[in-house]
Parts: sequence; C-alpha cells; structure tokens
Amino acid sequence: MITQGRVPVIPAAVTVALGALVAVQSRVNGELAVHGETGLFPAWWTMSTGLVVLTVIVLLHRPTRRGLVEVREAVRQGTLPRATLTGGIFGGLFLITQAIAVPLVGVAVFSVGVVAGQTTGSLLVDRLGISASGVRPITWNRVVASILAVLAVGIAISDRLQSTSGVIGFAALAFLAGFVIAPQQAANGRVAVQARSPFAAAFVNFLGGVVMLTVFLAAAMLAMQTRIPDPWGAPWWAYLGGLLGLMVIAGAAWTVPMLGVLVFSLLSVLGQLAGAFLLDLLVPTPGTSVGWHLLLGLGMTFAAVLVAAGRRLTSSAR
Repeated sequence: MITQGRVPVIPAAVTVALGALVAVQSRVNGELAVHGETGLFPAWWTMSTGLVVLTVIVLLHRPTRRGLVEVREAVRQGTLPRATLTGGIFGGLFLITQAIAVPLVGVAVFSVGVVAGQTTGSLLVDRLGISASGVRPITWNRVVASILAVLAVGIAISDRLQSTSGVIGFAALAFLAGFVIAPQQAANGRVAVQARSPFAAAFVNFLGGVVMLTVFLAAAMLAMQTRIPDPWGAPWWAYLGGLLGLMVIAGAAWTVPMLGVLVFSLLSVLGQLAGAFLLDLLVPTPGTSVGWHLLLGLGMTFAAVLVAAGRRLTSSAR
C-alpha cells in the first residue's frame, strides 16, 4: 500500500515497461492476424499459450500452488468476493471487441476509445475501492489527468485517424472495451494480494479468458459455418503473444495494488506510446512514419501522470 498522492518509483517504472510490452504484443498479434485472416485466433492463442506456461509454473512453483489454494479457501469462506475471479472474462471481452472493431475502424480510433474507457473505468474503480489499493476519491487533478491522457493519445495518433463509416458506434464499442480493463486490473490485483503471488492471479485470469474465448470462437465458427484459416507460416515471434500477455497480466497484478488503477492505467498508456514510438523508429511497418504527434502525445501523457500523482515520486512502497 502507498501513501495517498505518492507513487513508488519501482512499480511505476515496471508499469511503463509493461505498457511497452503491450505495444509489442499488439504488433505480434497483428502479424498473426494477417496470417490467420482473423483477429479472434490471435486472441485465443494469446490466452491459451499463456495458460499453458502458467500451468507449468503452477506445477513447479509451490508458493503459487499454495496461493491458489488460499484463494479458493478465501472465496469459499466469503472473505474474497467471487467477482474477483472474473478478471479473465473482462480480458476476454476486451480481446473479442478488439478483434471485431480494429479491422473495421482501425487501430487509431480504437486506441482513443479504449484509453477514454480505461481512464473513466479506473476513476470509478478507485472511487468504489474495488481494487486492493482501497478507496481513492475522484479529485479534480485525477479527472484532469484522465482527460489529458485521452487528448494525448488522440494527438499521438491523429495522423493515422481515418474517416470510417460508423466510426462513432465503433468508438463507443472501444470505450466499453477500455472500460472493462479497469475491473480486470482491480480483480487480478485482489487475487494477487490474497495469494501473495502475481502468477496465481495471472493463472486465474488466463483460465477464465481461455474458457470464454473458446466458447466464443466455437460459436462464431458454427454461426458463420466457417473454419479458422491456417495461421501457420508466420514469423516465429508472431506466436509469442501468450508469453507477453502473461508478463503483462502478472506484472499488473503486482503493481496495481501499490499504484491504484488510475495511475497504473496512465503509466501503462505512457509505456504503450513509448513502445509504439520505439517500434515505429526501429522496426517500422510499411507506410509508418514517426512525427511530432507521437512525441507530443508522450509528453502530454507524462504530464497526465504527474497531475494524477499530485506529489513527487517516492523511492519505495509504503
């Protein structure tokens, strides 16, 4: 737990790094979607391969197994709400929405909607005290920081925004997708604190996500009477989405209880923009250019973090 208004440096730095990993994961899943001709398969693959790795960790790591037992007992006794086990469902909803909306509206519009939903949801989750970090009131600086973050992302990707039919409807869908990220982070954080293991929280998250995505993917295939195109043949790194997702979810389960959901979200957005900048600079995709938009967005997001924190960073959690 941390003192209100103060942000511990190490968890903050880890969160920025996690955000950069999200940017890398988006590039990885995008490559796999091109070869599989659908965004649903990369989403399912991410959750499934992550669950496989986590299952190995659970089998080999006794503290994680013990943590899962403690979570089960806490839920049975009512000291840990059953709702905290639904992080994977929220994550699955996000991935399904992403797979449906991005091909139709583009990454840029989807990203703005997600950040708007994520910051709004984070404010509400912090206010209700759903996460392990406790109740954090909705103050003017937190509201201003949220608005600043949305503007920052909008400016950062403004050169990639394109007019798309039905853009308002898909932007609203993206908003809802971003909104559910906040309770996912809060739920996973609660499980991590109870289990004293971020890997236990990640296991619960990925298990729920795999079940949901498998059901949805099977239903979609039956409804459309189609089969998933052969996804094989992509570069080897295109299949690393699950490992990257595992690192992000486990890392978030560790940092959210110390930072609060809103500050975590803002730092994560900062990392995502920084990661996108480095990817565009070092390994750009065809037609990509690095302009002042992204640099200005990075600066504004950093300013949003400072506004939300309210006070100087601290070197350790309290």
